[in-house]
Order: sequence, then structure tokens, then C-alpha cells
Amino acid sequence: MTDETTLTILLIEDNPGDARYIREILREATELPERTAEAGSGASASVGAEQVTRERAEPTVIRESRLEPGIERLDSDPPDVVLLDLDLPDSTGLDTLSAVLERTEETPVVVLTGLRDRQTGMEALRRGADEYLVKDEINADILTRSIFHTMERNEQERQLRQQREQLAALNQLNSVVQDITGAVLRQSSREEIERLVCERLAETESYLFAWIGGVERANPGVTVQAEAGTGDYLDEVDVTYDDSETGQGPTGRAIQTKEMQVVQHVLEDPDFEPWRDTAVEYGVRSSAAIPIVHDGILYGVLNVYSARPEAFGGEEREVVGTLGDIVGHAIAAIERKEALISDNVVEIEFEIRNIFDSLGGGSGSGTITLDRTIRVDEDHFLTYGSADEEGRETLQKVVEALPSWDSVSEVGERDGMTRFSVRLTDPPVVALVASQGGRVREAKIEDGDYRVVVHLPQGADVRRVVDGVQEAYPDARVIAQRHTTRTERSDGEATNPLDNLTERQRSVLESAFYGGFFEWPRESSGKEIAETLGISAPTFTQHMRAAEQKIMSSLLGE
Repeated sequence: MTDETTLTILLIEDNPGDARYIREILREATELPERTAEAGSGASASVGAEQVTRERAEPTVIRESRLEPGIERLDSDPPDVVLLDLDLPDSTGLDTLSAVLERTEETPVVVLTGLRDRQTGMEALRRGADEYLVKDEINADILTRSIFHTMERNEQERQLRQQREQLAALNQLNSVVQDITGAVLRQSSREEIERLVCERLAETESYLFAWIGGVERANPGVTVQAEAGTGDYLDEVDVTYDDSETGQGPTGRAIQTKEMQVVQHVLEDPDFEPWRDTAVEYGVRSSAAIPIVHDGILYGVLNVYSARPEAFGGEEREVVGTLGDIVGHAIAAIERKEALISDNVVEIEFEIRNIFDSLGGGSGSGTITLDRTIRVDEDHFLTYGSADEEGRETLQKVVEALPSWDSVSEVGERDGMTRFSVRLTDPPVVALVASQGGRVREAKIEDGDYRVVVHLPQGADVRRVVDGVQEAYPDARVIAQRHTTRTERSDGEATNPLDNLTERQRSVLESAFYGGFFEWPRESSGKEIAETLGISAPTFTQHMRAAEQKIMSSLLGE
């Protein structure tokens, strides 16, 4: 294309006299279609609602005298329309038309024939040509109308074809969503969810292949967590999420922004240049990178590729985009349930010496203990804790020093300790640990030194948590990491009847309470509560009875 709004015609004609004559009558034409800038490039956007005409429009005519260079031109720089002579030095008859049609589905083709070839012209129409013209009968008016109507009809057919493809894609996407939802109900693992979504997308006729990339913390690389249908594609490309050329594509931008990124025209988008040759080799014409996010935590990026240009627009883009939320929610739910059900945990102990120095100066003394954190909404949490007399004076300094601590309120006094609540916004450690299905087991600031103990379920991404904590607090260091089993507290430590319960017993009791098990009439049965926790009804009953017995013993002193 030589100009954004100039009509480009590829003339494949070996006769110099005929070629000269066609050029002359095109210059004589009083009206020719003009592509507007808004219509984009290529035959796929040549006409339609933005179609206008102009006086004495002079299109760009590119002439090739042989079929082979004509096809090469068609591949490298698709024109708006092809004027094709069937009898060329390197190809004759309808075989010439077949060779051109095999290389393009979007560009309209007008066949040029002689007076004695009308039958050939009719056969060309049956085989896929958009129009045929007899050379000796061509004038400016006939050629203008033929080009205009051919392009208009081609655009209408393209739009109908695109609508059908998008409808099919939407139906297939809905099926993928149902499969993922079913996998969650079956208590699938994260690995199965990621594998399933890639396989189901790759199995559809709408998409070529799909893969999920994970973020490396040690370097700005992207690792493959799951894939389907990719062949050797992923071995031939390098994807990062930094400021380099390989980090500015759709995947890198999706990681950086946590927003869906699409490339509607792989052949033209400058940001896709590092991967263009490989993508074209695999038939890719458009792609989408969908961040897998839940509660602000990025679990990875789902990458989907299509042979259709402009595949990820309109409603299809919206539905594809929801996959990130669905998969993110599914992964978070699975990890939470794994954390609730298993008593085996990975315990990580962090320490920040003199947290005030690491946060810009100051000092503090006394002891501040953080006991329990409760999520209020997607971004906000409430943390309950206690402080001794010196720690009470330090507490306000901590609120001023930590960006995520918004405000503190005193709740009351108990055993010489001041009870308080702190409102938090996007606390990095709490949110990160929760995203892995874990919890902050213990947190204490003592004479300015901050110690945090984290419990993560077996199989959690420990490296991700450690890197995330150290990214938020560069002076944080790991002083212990061990595999352990959640245990009951001793009776002497218990200040609340619930403190004697194991994590599993407490999760059963709280699920039953909030699930309406104790209402009359019951809103949920024991079996239904058990199903939400992924355990059997007898196991639910066993833990419920054990929890009730411990609470009664605590209250009645037995």
C-alpha cells in the first residue's frame, strides 16, 4: 500500500499494450472507491460504511507480467483488488485463477478475458472470481463500476463471514467456560484447570493454540505453565515483561498492566514484530493476552491465537476477557480449599530488623502483636491485635510508616494490653499469602523488629511469596522455612473457646455457621456444607462433633 487512502490495484497482465490501456482508462475514470483512514488497510476494510468517492481519483496500479511475482506481491503487500489475465507466460487458463485464489480469501479478483473467452469467464465466476470483464469491451465506466461493486460485495461477504465466525467462537467459548466451571466443582487441581482451558481453546475451530505463562521473579522472563496445540512455537519465541523489545508485546503488557491486550493484525502491529515471522509461519493473524487475576493477584497470562484477523473484537473480546477472571477465581478457590482441608503446611518465618529504618527512619519500642486479619472487601482488611504500654505509643508510628496501614482504633483493655483494630488497604503480604491459600499465622513488632510467620498449604508457590514479601520490604529476610503440621494450642494459651480447635475443625465450624447450618429451619444441610469444603459427609460430622466437644469442655470447665 502506498497511501493510507489511495486505492491499490494489482494488475497481473503480460501484454504491455493491454496493461497500458487499462492504466489509461483508470486515469480517465470519473469516480473510483477511496478508502478512508478509518477503514484500515487491505481488502478486508476497503469499503462499507466509510465508502466515499472522489473526482478524478487516480489509484496506484502495480503491474506484474508473470503469475509467480504477482502471487509474491499478493502475499507481501495485499492490494485492494486484483485484475487478473488468465493467460500468462508461466500459467494459463483457470489454473491461473486457482493459484491466486489459494493465496487470498480477502482480496477480490476480477478476471480479464478476450472476446472468445466468455465461457471461460463464466466458469471463473463459478470457481470463485468476483467478476470477469472482456478486454475489448472495457471502458472507464465499466471498469469503475466493476471495481466498486466487486469491492462492495466482497466487504459485505467478509462481514457476514466474520459474524458467523464470531458467533461460532462465542458458542465455543461458552462451552469452555462451562467445562472450567465443571472442573472447579469436581475439586480439580490448579494444574488441571490450566491444562483444561488451553486444551479446550485449542480444540475449537476458532483458535489455533493457547498457552498460560507464569511470571518469573528472579528475572523478567515468562515460563510456560500449560499449553495446547503450540507445536514448536514456544521453543522459537522469547517472551519477557521488561522494557526490552520482547517485553512490549501483548503478554508483557498484560503482566505489567493486569489488563487484557490484543493484536488484531499480526502482520501490521509494530509491537508484534519480534514474533511476526514465527507467528505467520504458524498461521497466526491475531492474538490475545488475558491476565489471570483474582483479588488483584496475578496468577499468570492466558495467551490465545487465531487464524482470523480482527478475531478479538466486540463481544468475543469481552467473553475471552472473562476467562482471566474465571480461571483466577477457580485457582484461588482451589488453593483456599487445599489450605482449609490439609493440616500439613509450609511455615516461613520472616524478620525485618528495625522496620522504622527500612521505612525511612524513626524508632519504636514495646511489643505489638497482630492476632487476626479479616477481609472487608476486595481491597480492604481489618487486623485485630494488642500492644503493651510502650507498644501503644509506637503503634501510631507504625501506621504512619507503613503505606498500607490507613488508621488504628482502640478496642479496649485486656490483661494490661491495649486491644486495637487497624484498617488496611492492599496490604502486600496479607494479599500475597491469601492468593496462595495461606494465612499470616503470627505477626509481631518487638522493639522495632518485625517478625512474621506465614503458613502456606502444600504445593503453594513458596518462591513467589518470598519474592513478593522481599519486593514489598527489601530488608526482609527468611530466618526459617520448615514443613510442619497445624497443632492445637495448649489449654493454658487459650483465651477463646475457638482457640483450642484445629484449623480443620474451625473451618468446618465457621462454614457451618455462615452457611446456615445452625438456623431453624436449616438453610444448608451437613452434606451440602461438606460438599462446599470438598470433604465427605461423615468427615464433616466427625470434625463438627470434635469441635462441639472442645467448645463445651472449654465453657463448662471439663
